[in-house]
Amino acid sequence: MSETQLSDQYLYQSSLKSDPEIKLSSGKRVPFVIDLNQGSYQNGVITIDATAQLNGSKGFACLRDAYIMLPYKVSMKNGATPQTAAANRFCSTLKCGNWNVIDSMSLEPNGKTIILMADYKLFWNNIRAQTSYSPQYVEKQGAESFLFPDAAQSALYSSATSSTTGDGCTNTTEFSSSFATTGPAGGTSIPNDGLVKRLLSKPPNAGSDFSASWPSVGGAAASTTISNQTARGAFVAGAATANAIMGTWNYMLKVKLTDLHPIFKEFDLMANPQIRFRFRVNQGTSTVAVDALKGMSLTSTTLASGNVCPVMVAASSTGNPMAGVLAASAPFSIFWGAVVTALEPTIDATYMPFTTSRLYVPFVHLENPQAIISKPVKKVRYNDCYAQLFYQRAGIDCFDNGDLTPELVNGLLDYQTWSLTNRVLIADVSRLTERDVPQAIQVQGINAGCQGTNMFVLVVSEQELSYDRLTGEVLDFTTA
Repeated sequence: MSETQLSDQYLYQSSLKSDPEIKLSSGKRVPFVIDLNQGSYQNGVITIDATAQLNGSKGFACLRDAYIMLPYKVSMKNGATPQTAAANRFCSTLKCGNWNVIDSMSLEPNGKTIILMADYKLFWNNIRAQTSYSPQYVEKQGAESFLFPDAAQSALYSSATSSTTGDGCTNTTEFSSSFATTGPAGGTSIPNDGLVKRLLSKPPNAGSDFSASWPSVGGAAASTTISNQTARGAFVAGAATANAIMGTWNYMLKVKLTDLHPIFKEFDLMANPQIRFRFRVNQGTSTVAVDALKGMSLTSTTLASGNVCPVMVAASSTGNPMAGVLAASAPFSIFWGAVVTALEPTIDATYMPFTTSRLYVPFVHLENPQAIISKPVKKVRYNDCYAQLFYQRAGIDCFDNGDLTPELVNGLLDYQTWSLTNRVLIADVSRLTERDVPQAIQVQGINAGCQGTNMFVLVVSEQELSYDRLTGEVLDFTTA
């Protein structure tokens, strides 16, 4: 009885108290700045100059929450042999993380070059994402960034020239009717659940009628209208005839600046963000050969811009999206690029709300910015990375010898995932005796394996930057 009385007393006392009023800001708006390309995207380099456009705006800009909206197009084209059917919405998708469409970037705040485009940070960005985000975050927010990692447990390896899941180390199985052990040891034929989630996150169909009228649809011929109203891109089916476009995927990608570099986490509130971006987008073409059993193998890849192919083609095994599309011995090609592709070089605004890349920067209207005005200079520390690929032998296997560190077993990664995929070895050289003296780093080791390996080395260092939060002026900075 006493417990009941205590709970009632707590309920009564809490009902007499009102929550304190917390009002830090009076409003928030999100202006945007368009690129300077003027419709020219063939070279793959996009420039966004916000050194003057955002100056004088009311409030304080938060670059930590800023993002880039990038129209991105992927097209699939048939060869000289007709296919069985046109491509469907699930025949292709992006790789894990939509930031992989951006190969490199440069950043100039207040005219100071802080980040160079020559520094390749894409691999580091993927490691940062898979070791910092939690499964709960991905479950809630992963769809907008295509942040669904491939399942290492469904890894396949085909030593033949072609297979229904592609050649070499592949991970493109969406459906499997069996649960069998496959190579490499430990891999299974189960579907790649990360790929399945990315396929389901793709833009909706457009240009075709719905088979029935639903209350939320309003009519049978409303798919294109709905796609235009949602402004998230669309998939447009093509044709199966020879040399025809099989399908086109129009994406409206929201790429967060913090996914491109951790320095943006430190730019929290700034009255005049004098920033200038240049980033290189991955653009290119891949040709895929198809054998008599609908096995696929990569014939060639031409990169017009960047270093990475950011798209994946679904498997053609039974029950998978490409099974009912491909015809025997009927090759095809896939194209990708920002706004336009080599196959479709003309800008098409039918399924995109705008045909330029945009930088969206939230501005917060503070009620009392006196604390920032009285102490405007802020000194921040952030990590930067230098990457280098050491080539010895390629084309054999992607699973390299190495060591597993407990620092990486968190977030989206577990021990089993790292046991089946690329290994990582970390050498901690952060405790330098003389911090301000440039020093060389040397990491030695012996490859005890029976074959050569490719080593990708990431040297992560801490940098410092001081800037004025009122004027946006960079006062002092260090670079790697």
